[in-house]
Amino acid sequence: MRIPSTIAASFALILAAALSGCAGPGGYAGGFGPPTHGTGIPGFSLSSRALASGEFVEVEVRHRSLRHRVEQVALVGPKGRRHVSRDVRTERERIAPARPGGHIGIAGGSGGAGIFTGIGITFPLGSWFRNPTYRTRALVRVPDPARYRADPTAWRVAVVMGRRYGTPRVIERPAPEMR
Repeated sequence: MRIPSTIAASFALILAAALSGCAGPGGYAGGFGPPTHGTGIPGFSLSSRALASGEFVEVEVRHRSLRHRVEQVALVGPKGRRHVSRDVRTERERIAPARPGGHIGIAGGSGGAGIFTGIGITFPLGSWFRNPTYRTRALVRVPDPARYRADPTAWRVAVVMGRRYGTPRVIERPAPEMR
């Protein structure tokens, strides 16, 4: 038995439309999260900036993992010595609840009845399962601002990410330059 091509094409379009509704926020399949930026931690980002006074480096870490937490933020000097932040604050960013939506459409065509109408209901399934974003901010005192200003490329920002199960993970990035 051979299926007519119009039925097969219609089925393929309906299937594609149904599966596209499963994409989560940002277009990630099933809402399973944003890129990990090579860390294995969903939604991980690390940014830092040197404050104008030159005495502190401000570090911001964001992630969307329920299994990880920021345990320590440090500035690593040229000889490998860690200067740990004593001011670390983590907050959970609120997410607006997802709401189902709907639409009504009218289309025209030739070779048939001419006008078609339809009613559609959309359900943002992926956003119902989205993990919250955790934002951690830390201020790290620069022990020797003159040496830091002279060669900021010799310094690194290190973040220790603890895991619910397993050993903590250290993620390092270059320290910011003074402006």
